[in-house]
This record gives sequence, structure tokens and C-alpha cells, in this order.
Amino acid sequence: MATIEKEITVRLSPTPYHRLQELARQAGKTPESLTREIVEQALQDTASPMSSPPRTARQILEAAGRVRSLSPSLRQRIIPGVTLEEVRASLDKAGGPPLSEIILRQRESRS
Repeated sequence: MATIEKEITVRLSPTPYHRLQELARQAGKTPESLTREIVEQALQDTASPMSSPPRTARQILEAAGRVRSLSPSLRQRIIPGVTLEEVRASLDKAGGPPLSEIILRQRESRS
């Protein structure tokens, strides 16, 4: 049996719309498809999506301001196809401090 999709229109003020555009761009999606995913996920999670707390560790950390998306300049530095394990192996070969220590030092310098 074929499913018939329904259409709705959501009006956003400029600030949330620009944020949606940025999130969609970072995810490689259109604002429309990202909005659909967000709404569908919220409706699957609970009968009352507005009152439910974040479910994943990332969502909890983002809500607490402890994690954020990479900036466009950092995204440009990503080498496609290189895994975290390969980065760690390269750092180990270089004989420098472990990646975790580098991250901790960077965090301390921002405090």
C-alpha cells in the first residue's frame, strides 16, 4: 500500500531560519529535508516532543554547551577518508603527546 505524504508550511523568523540553513549545510542536506528529519525524529521519540529531554550523549552535551559543530574553517581541514585510528597512529609515530593530552591542553588554554 502506497504512503501519501502530507505537506505543511513552517514559517520561521530570520534567526532560526539562518541557523537551520547552517545546520543543513553542515549536514550536507537541504533545510527542508533536515526539518523533515527533525520533526519525524521528535514525533517518533515521544508523544510530547517539546517536553522530552535530549536522548543521545551528543544531544545532552550540545544542550549543556559542551559540544558544538565544527567551524567551516576546521571542516576544510578534514582529509576525506582518514580515520581517527589513522590520525592516532600518525601521532604515535611522531612521538608526541597522545591526542587526549593535546585536546586537554587546548581546552585549558581557552579557559
